[in-house]
Amino acid sequence: MRIKLSVILLFSIFFIGAPLITNAQKKSDKLKIVNGAFKNKYYKGVWHISKDRAYKLLSENGEAYNLVIKGEKLQKTGSAIAFVGGALIGYSLGSAAAGAEDPRWFVAGIGGGLALLSLPIYSTGKKKVQMGVEVYNEGLKTAYIPQKRFIDKVSIVGTETGIGLRATF
Repeated sequence: MRIKLSVILLFSIFFIGAPLITNAQKKSDKLKIVNGAFKNKYYKGVWHISKDRAYKLLSENGEAYNLVIKGEKLQKTGSAIAFVGGALIGYSLGSAAAGAEDPRWFVAGIGGGLALLSLPIYSTGKKKVQMGVEVYNEGLKTAYIPQKRFIDKVSIVGTETGIGLRATF
């Protein structure tokens, strides 16, 4: 009798409780972004996910996807401009360190200007990516539709021979 009761209890927990727990986890898992030095890292809940997986999730919400794509393009553009500016500064400093008569300081000035120009471009891209992730997470709150469960109804029934568990699919 105890074994039957234990089996019934385990089945009821598995069939009734598991779908409720998994839906609760799916609802609370938000997409997070961590801006790194060279690339963004995406997290779903506490788990690190790939950029492709994050884009697939973001594509469910068109506005969020477009914001993230535009933001990452701006980040890449800002990084490229900063790289060119740093190279121009490095060229002038390198020639000055090598003892050149005219180290072409105007080239260093142009490089400094490019490096300063890249800061607001990169910062705007970073903000757009963050806004896209926030739009996606807000969409999860408003557009959450629970998945259809595999089992429609579970009930405990009693017959002349004993107690049983009935599952309706």
